[in-house]
Amino acid sequence: MGIAAATYSLSVTGVSAHNPFQPANHRVSDAVTASAGAEQQAMRLGTLFWVQANGGAQTLQVFDAERSIPGVLRVTRKLYG
Repeated sequence: MGIAAATYSLSVTGVSAHNPFQPANHRVSDAVTASAGAEQQAMRLGTLFWVQANGGAQTLQVFDAERSIPGVLRVTRKLYG
């Protein structure tokens, strides 16, 4: 059983933890952004998910729960990649 490829919504974006007010520059996996409830659950559990940068590179990240607002502002922290 292989790992499924992540899918991304063009309208769902996140920002880096070091500057949460910088314009959005990467896309967050649909697996954790299907709804505000899914985002809140991912923040609560510290769920790892794929993020795609403008150049197409993918990295594993988590939501910065202290600085994120589900459905409004998504701040992510890079873990690997």
